Amino acid sequence: MTSRMTGVRSVLGVSPTEPDCFRTIGDAISSARDGDVIAVRPGVYPESIVLDRNVTLSGSGSPGDVRIEAAGEPVLRVTTEHAEVSGIEFAHSGGAVAVDLQSGELHLDECVVAANSEVAVVARRGVQLRVDATTVRNPGGAGVLVFDGGSAQLTGCTLTSLGTTAVVARSGGAPVLVDCAVTDAKGAVLAADRGRGELRGCRISDITGTAIVVEERSELTVSGTEVSAVDGVGVLSASGSRPVLRDCRISDTTAQAVVVVQESAAELERVTVDGARGHAVQVLEGSSADLSECVLTSAGHDAVVAGADGALRLAGCEITGGSGNGVLVESRASATVRDTRVVGAAEAGLLAQDQARLAVDGGEVRECRTGVVWRGQAEGSITGCAVRDNLGDGIAVQSEQPVEVTGCTAERNLGTDIRLPGGEIPALNESTEDDPRPEPADTGDTEELDDLLAELAELVGLDGVKREVETLVRLHQMSERRAAAGLPSPPLSRHLVFTGAPGTGKTTVARLYGRILTALGVLRSGQLVEVARPDLVASVVGGTAIKTTEMFNKAIGGVLFIDEAYTLSAGSSGGGPDFGQEAIDTLVKLMEDHRDEVVVIVAGYTNDMRSFLAANPGLSSRFSRTIEFADYSSAELVTIVEGLCRSHDYRLEFETRSALHTYFTNLPRDAAFGNGRTARKVFEEMLGRQAYRLADDPTAGHVALTRLLPDDLGPLPGSSVGAGAGRVDEERIEQLLGTLQGLVGLDEVKSEVSAMVDLLTSARRRQAAGLPVPSVSRHLIFAGPPGTGKTTVARLYGSLLAALGVLAQGQVTEVARADLVGEYVGHTARRTTEAFDRARGGVLFIDEAYTLSSSQGSGHDFGREAIDTLVKLMEDHRDEVVVIAAGYEREMQGFLAANPGLSSRFSHRVRFADYTPDELVTIVNQHATDTGYECTGPAVAALRTHFATMTRGDSFGNGRYARQVLDEAIANHARRTRALTNPTMDDLCLLHPEDVPTPVVSA
Repeated sequence: MTSRMTGVRSVLGVSPTEPDCFRTIGDAISSARDGDVIAVRPGVYPESIVLDRNVTLSGSGSPGDVRIEAAGEPVLRVTTEHAEVSGIEFAHSGGAVAVDLQSGELHLDECVVAANSEVAVVARRGVQLRVDATTVRNPGGAGVLVFDGGSAQLTGCTLTSLGTTAVVARSGGAPVLVDCAVTDAKGAVLAADRGRGELRGCRISDITGTAIVVEERSELTVSGTEVSAVDGVGVLSASGSRPVLRDCRISDTTAQAVVVVQESAAELERVTVDGARGHAVQVLEGSSADLSECVLTSAGHDAVVAGADGALRLAGCEITGGSGNGVLVESRASATVRDTRVVGAAEAGLLAQDQARLAVDGGEVRECRTGVVWRGQAEGSITGCAVRDNLGDGIAVQSEQPVEVTGCTAERNLGTDIRLPGGEIPALNESTEDDPRPEPADTGDTEELDDLLAELAELVGLDGVKREVETLVRLHQMSERRAAAGLPSPPLSRHLVFTGAPGTGKTTVARLYGRILTALGVLRSGQLVEVARPDLVASVVGGTAIKTTEMFNKAIGGVLFIDEAYTLSAGSSGGGPDFGQEAIDTLVKLMEDHRDEVVVIVAGYTNDMRSFLAANPGLSSRFSRTIEFADYSSAELVTIVEGLCRSHDYRLEFETRSALHTYFTNLPRDAAFGNGRTARKVFEEMLGRQAYRLADDPTAGHVALTRLLPDDLGPLPGSSVGAGAGRVDEERIEQLLGTLQGLVGLDEVKSEVSAMVDLLTSARRRQAAGLPVPSVSRHLIFAGPPGTGKTTVARLYGSLLAALGVLAQGQVTEVARADLVGEYVGHTARRTTEAFDRARGGVLFIDEAYTLSSSQGSGHDFGREAIDTLVKLMEDHRDEVVVIAAGYEREMQGFLAANPGLSSRFSHRVRFADYTPDELVTIVNQHATDTGYECTGPAVAALRTHFATMTRGDSFGNGRYARQVLDEAIANHARRTRALTNPTMDDLCLLHPEDVPTPVVSA
């Protein structure tokens, strides 16, 4: 075996096929000397590699072109002093280690380690591992293990699809990760048993457990790193460990962002924590945490917590928002908070309770529920802190232990600025010692209230709604007058139920109601937070409470508007937990805990809202007032269109207004009727027709451009044989009928469809002549086995109806059970309606429709709900959509029996029979011709024999099976002609009997 010399280094080639090369990499290594380069050509090499000499292993071609595979034994073992490997993919399964670095130094560059093992890469005592631009995958276990004093540096690497932890440092192991990405793993980094390590500029995301764990007296430094999307804790320090985080960002953790326990000590410098579902930082069990210039926002619970002898130090930090306290110190913990801002906490800005100690020096606490509070046996001090604009007390000392309050500024708090056990001390407010105390703000804005009530009165219709809202306003005003007179306030629930159809202005009124309550001084800000079931309900236990709490907290000071609230009480599909009920229960508790801070409005259809209110005993007492939004009358709908005309500089003529009133009077008020939304849709359609009418008139002046005439008003949906369909296209009809007749077989189908076309043509002509039109049901049942052309005929039928002027477009919308059946009660009706709406103007083709009438397991039969919805839609939109239900003939009998209205609506049944052997041969011939092949006479005879002798089961695919036979014949032809040196055109195109596959015949 020869080798090519480069200086003093030889290049040894390895290839499975090329001449002058070693056939295996192991053979090349055995022949190499220290310093040689082994160039591996593209290919797959099933062998275990042992690098026992100082060589360079280099893969040729693109990444992945060179792949070394092994099972059991490591795919790569290194026992030499120095080795380099580049451009190679290592695949390993079924063993403990994929790449085992036992001694010396290994440099991996632009490689892939694709393992399914306990550990992908191992570095132990006395070795050095350097990895650049390499991807490590191991669904069966860990990524990189560095232990027993070994060291490793990974730069620009990707560690993904890990079954456990991406990088593990144990017993003195010291990995360093620089600019690496860790994704899709159970854990990112584990340092244990005095492990050490460092992360610089890394990205960690999509972790299903704790992202970074430092335990058993280990140390880890993390800088410039982003940790996000963690289904668990972001960073956990335990058992006397010492993590340091600098210039990092931790976001979107489902639990705490940073936890320090068991006498550990953590340092956080310039760390941002955003959106932790639990605490941002939690310190327990004799541990300590130093936070310097950190930013903590939107924590799902208390932002920073110290408990169980923990010690906490904050300096120059900022804490914003959150669902609990800004800083909570409890049990026997201690905290020093210096020059720190706490803004907008849902509870106290700073709270010490039990036997804790809290010392505050400088900083600011504002816009929290309460400012700084000591309770129980807590002690401490507060010096030079600004406490202002909080919703309750500013500084409140409710502890039996001494708390020193000096040099603070406390002002504009809605409770008492400074409350001590002996009373408030306003003299401590340094900024106001020389100024008179400001007058309390007025609880209401009369001028703004009048404007808002006037805006409510200007809404079209809604007389009952306006009266109810005005009654609520007067009740609030009367409550204030009674309180001023020293009388008890009457019981008053501000939470409301809005019932009624869509498009009746529920959201608009809810927004006005929030602003009205703000003007009354009842709410702080009056913003409207609009949510629905997906905004509140999660897919895991406990997640729903978190999501509901988050949305509720956004609405504090304003209105939480829950649209289609009845879907929360509809239950779950199947036997899973009822997460909607969990949202309701969480909502009830939050409404009680924050009863003076949020107004909740739930909206939905009248009947459905009754089941919602019955879902929790606490709902009815909290929603004691219901406001019914009635459908708009025809006159009110016309008024809405007139308002839109004024807004956009259009004008309704008198006759147009009259035609519009008649239109709305005759408009079907079905499930698709949208009240105000329908009025806007009609207005926009009128603008389109006016534009079309005037497009060819260059002389149209200002008056013509602003006038809307009766001609601009379209026809009512379903007002003729076709739903606003177009003209009859006789040429197209004949063309489509010719295409139908050209289909293989299907004689009965062709006769039925042709007869249906003749019947519809006659009805159309009688209508044009002013004669009575017979009742014609255009909906069809297509009954027969699969592969017999049902979908093809459905498309032809839709096109025929469009050419006849019966349907507007004639498109076919193909659906099955999964497209119609939803996940909870009420969801199925919506999904079925959405599918039906997509088919407007065309054909709704329901494949395997019988599955809707067969129960899919225990629980509510949502398939039957789809059938019931479908029957109503077919009646309400009988001239807009043609429905074709397809399936096996026997099973379709059960489908028609599922609802009494189905048989009358599907009065025509088209039977599709199995194809005969000769028809199947014709199908094969047609498809062969289309793809450039031709069957010889003997091949046709072989095909006929194949189809005549094969066994036809219940799942026989007819035309699909014929195409499969052709595909196999073409594959056999390719194998037969592969060895031909100079094939002729006949060789390439003709299919012979030997190409026809052997049929499957049952014994």
